[in-house]
Amino acid sequence: MGGSAALACCFWALCLAAEAQPSPPTTTVVEQHGQLACGTARFEAVTQYLEVPDHDRQVQAQRLSLIGEAPGSSHSLPHEGRLLRQPFLRQTPVLDAWVSGWACVASADGRHQYLYLMYVCAESPLRPACVGDTREWVRLLDTRGRPLNGGFPHAGPRTPALMKRLGLGRHLQEGVTLKDIAD
Repeated sequence: MGGSAALACCFWALCLAAEAQPSPPTTTVVEQHGQLACGTARFEAVTQYLEVPDHDRQVQAQRLSLIGEAPGSSHSLPHEGRLLRQPFLRQTPVLDAWVSGWACVASADGRHQYLYLMYVCAESPLRPACVGDTREWVRLLDTRGRPLNGGFPHAGPRTPALMKRLGLGRHLQEGVTLKDIAD
């Protein structure tokens, strides 16, 4: 085989190999903003997510903030999401958990308000425990942005017991009407 024929053969083999490799899915980046008033406190959420064909929403970043009254006095709230590399996104890390909804809940006597956050985890072969009822869990913060049940297990008696102590027991029976984090 001559030099030019061998070169053409190698080029053709490389083209076939390139076609055989699955290309990463086409993604669209969307950024959404939401605000929630809770007593005298105001909270803001900025969520950046990827729309990936044939997959659930993949959240790239999320920032929750308590908006202070004075300019520049806002501060970020703690967030439970950690970076995860989904097999179908290759080089684009996403969060393994994010806040999907929130609400301001008041104590039974109406004197105290709390920020109620609903977290959801990303379905992934890297997170086999993220299925069914274990996909969602609640976090409570006071109106200064301080976590009240941070570090508690996602399920179990500790969060319901805390809610009862805070005067939020009726929400365990009636549920909480959540607002989408992007509204």
